[in-house]
Amino acid sequence: MKRLSKFFAGLSALAAVAAACAPAATPTPQTIIQTQVVEVPKEVVQTQVVEVVKPAEQTVVRLSGWASSPAETALLESLLYKFSVENPGITVKYEPITGDYKQALLTAIASGTEPDIFYVDIFWWQELAKNDVLMPLDDLMASTGTAKGAFIPSLIEAFTFDGKTYGIPKDFNTLGLFYNKDLFAQAGLDEPTDDWTWDDLKAAASKLSNPANNVYGMGVPADPGRFPIFAFQNGGNIMNADFTDTELDSDATIAAAEFYTGFKADGSGALPSDVGEGWQGTVFGKGQFAMVYEGGWLIPYLKSSFPNINYGVVVPPAGPGGEGNLIFTVAWGMSANTKNSEAAWKVIDFLTSEAAQQQVLESGFALPSRVSLQDSEYLKNNPASAAIFRGALEGAKPFFWGSVGSDVNDQMSKALERIYKEGQSATESFTAGAEEVRNAIANQ
Repeated sequence: MKRLSKFFAGLSALAAVAAACAPAATPTPQTIIQTQVVEVPKEVVQTQVVEVVKPAEQTVVRLSGWASSPAETALLESLLYKFSVENPGITVKYEPITGDYKQALLTAIASGTEPDIFYVDIFWWQELAKNDVLMPLDDLMASTGTAKGAFIPSLIEAFTFDGKTYGIPKDFNTLGLFYNKDLFAQAGLDEPTDDWTWDDLKAAASKLSNPANNVYGMGVPADPGRFPIFAFQNGGNIMNADFTDTELDSDATIAAAEFYTGFKADGSGALPSDVGEGWQGTVFGKGQFAMVYEGGWLIPYLKSSFPNINYGVVVPPAGPGGEGNLIFTVAWGMSANTKNSEAAWKVIDFLTSEAAQQQVLESGFALPSRVSLQDSEYLKNNPASAAIFRGALEGAKPFFWGSVGSDVNDQMSKALERIYKEGQSATESFTAGAEEVRNAIANQ
């Protein structure tokens, strides 16, 4: 406004100069124009500067596993929530897979859409490692000081291939000898202990059986997830060390099959189907099998379905070849194609940390893979879970038979069924099964 006032004043001055230079004329009334410069205060405009802090860019990590029970899913989701609180810059998208997990995962891998982190099963993970699908984790472990020695040796070694670590075991299970305390008391027998042998097992099964009442001393299903521990305990095996040949027809394994199927042959044992059930865990809960080999998964099942059963658990009795057990485990693996390896490793490292593993332990679903938790208060107060944990420490081998694992399991089941249903000898039946496995190896 001040500049405009000066502009008007200038125009008035020019008019005065022009009048002075004009020729004389008849006087006329004189009009005097007075221009006043007025200072107009400027409008004060205040500008508030607000600093906008953009949130840190989120790194998204996709995580998959097979769909599980609501309770187990809730456990994983609670752990992932805790991770998100501690790591606000990382968003974990949990994408459970229903149906055929392995097939769905392989399809995703083939199309390049696999998640960053996913379950790798002990039974087929080496297929992925051999085809460069999995990322070796050793450098990432070193970056956070995560030592292989922090995990139970048989577990971490189960996911080691060509000297490299391809998976961190998220948890595990072994088999324990579950026994019905009331049936033992009724038979006047002392309860089993960790130092039992095959002889003790056989003698107790004979005294506990009462076929007239559909009660049997021992469950002996045609199950490839149960029989192998007898082979191990007799100094035998299912496959050789490099999985290039089977040992189903070895003398030690055949002798173990004779011992195992002998329970049914002499009436001291039975199959679940003999009493109208599909799983021996249910038969045990009903009090019809006095002893069964099952994993820690039986503990929450009994608690919910048979809360009044009075039972105990010890490690499997040793055989002539010593102790033996099966390890069932799943690891967290990482895609070799992930673009977020550091963030993905943070997730894996958190889920397998001692704190997270303690939560897994207390859930009752599985056992922790961390060695440090073997002396936890929870295990001291829960002897059944403690016995399952101890089963991994001596003579335990992974439930894994190499690239023809499905064929091996199939032939073990068929060999046992031929003995049970057709009366074949263990030698004849297991020799036939071994030949089928060798054919599968040759044709792969």
